Amino acid sequence: MTRKYAQMVLVACGTLLANVAHAQVATTIEQAELAGLTPEKRAEVQKRATEGSNTVSEVLQTILLNGIKSKHPASRIVALDFARGIAVVEMQNGGMSAVNFDTTTLAIR
Repeated sequence: MTRKYAQMVLVACGTLLANVAHAQVATTIEQAELAGLTPEKRAEVQKRATEGSNTVSEVLQTILLNGIKSKHPASRIVALDFARGIAVVEMQNGGMSAVNFDTTTLAIR
């Protein structure tokens, strides 16, 4: 019985570690998004992604939403077309708005 329990614990730990390691690997889309950034912005995004438990996409969305909020009263990003540099955001009053951004620096236009 103890041997079976020990095996189950080892399998569970292995699965957990595999999921943690997998979460830190940038997907193909994330790698493409990173490749288009300036070297400085890429380093910032990668650092923030590895410091916490966020993905590259989550870090990019956070940076964009913070920039958007400085110019527009937006509450969240609803859709994001990174290649075209446009984000659709839900405004605090309930409406939607399209916001353009620079795909290399993430600066809001």
